[in-house]
Amino acid sequence: MKYALIMALYAAICSPKCFAQRSVGSDTLIKYTVNENVKNSEEPYFIEIRGKWESYLNENAYLRRDQPHWNHELYAYPEMGYVSFLMYMRGLLQEGGNIQCSFIGIVPVEHDFYLLKTVFTQKNRQNPGLVDIKFIVSVYVKKEKDSYQFYSSTQYYKEKIGVRKVGRLSYLIHPAHHFNEANALKMDKFNEEMAELFDLPPLQFDYVVANNTRDLADIFGLHLFEYSYQPVASGGMADVYNSIIYAGNGSEYYPHEVVHMYTHAKYPGQYHSWIDEGIAALLGGSTGYKIEWHWEKVRRFLVEHPDYDMSELSKLEAYVPNGEYITDFRYAIGALICQKIIDKEGMEGIFDALQGGRTEADYFVLLERKLGIEQNEFEDYVKTVFRQLTPIDDTKMENFSY
Repeated sequence: MKYALIMALYAAICSPKCFAQRSVGSDTLIKYTVNENVKNSEEPYFIEIRGKWESYLNENAYLRRDQPHWNHELYAYPEMGYVSFLMYMRGLLQEGGNIQCSFIGIVPVEHDFYLLKTVFTQKNRQNPGLVDIKFIVSVYVKKEKDSYQFYSSTQYYKEKIGVRKVGRLSYLIHPAHHFNEANALKMDKFNEEMAELFDLPPLQFDYVVANNTRDLADIFGLHLFEYSYQPVASGGMADVYNSIIYAGNGSEYYPHEVVHMYTHAKYPGQYHSWIDEGIAALLGGSTGYKIEWHWEKVRRFLVEHPDYDMSELSKLEAYVPNGEYITDFRYAIGALICQKIIDKEGMEGIFDALQGGRTEADYFVLLERKLGIEQNEFEDYVKTVFRQLTPIDDTKMENFSY
């Protein structure tokens, strides 16, 4: 999931239709049922909350800041943990629908909240008599004045658990995680360093920390989806709109995501993802390793696979196929490009690149302008630079962990 969700959120917020669902025929709409094991479906609160959830999903403005169904007192937008779910649902609906939302529970919980749980399924294309479970979604609900409002899971847990302040950071700690204050102090120091580097005041943000992506997904309120059980259960993301870092890496120190907070604060929405991920990986590493570790992984892969196709960016937005599921081409190559820009122009060159546009065409115009690399030269350039890197042996590789 990583930072791709941020770009999905960009698209949602910038689009005037804002996740509009098609309304051509009933097959494109979600069908709603109540699981037969639910015993309180006739309770007034159940009926009202159910209607509210159905209305929200059927409307065409999932993520608008003034979305009337959500509480916006703490966070401006619904938390980005739901973005993957909403984007995926929209895609399924546009492909033909047959989505069913089953209410499996609406029950009172602590602090005057209700917990709403729904399961989203789709008919199996090969065997229509079966259904595929797509998502299990938890949402918290509370009555404000005369109307129920949805709350992000992070907002609920923040009220239930509270936060631990370290410098300008407010840590929300998963119950299974043991807090490490030394890492939190290191994170606060890195935050100050990025503020100086980007010539901005130090940012304040919430930091949600869990031992792995499965626990992090539970805080999101999304269960049984790709982030819960990915091959390497470590990762996170920056919700730049709500000023939250989500760390499913078991650590209070996640420098990569802090860099994303600063690129957005400096030039929101003006950059290509390879520049944004590149500078974040260069300055903050990725998945617990500094960028030199990832560069070495790419170098080794290219030595073994010199003819690997690297001509198209879209094909490279994936893990290096070495069986480790750790090094992302986009991060490693993007960081290398950013380093070359810094070598020529310093951080001013990066600031300029962060205003270079969001499309692939924009990116290659930028590379030609900054480094003299034309699009048809990109593959040869990347392979040549990686082959020229000084090899790092296995005994020294762990020196690049953090």
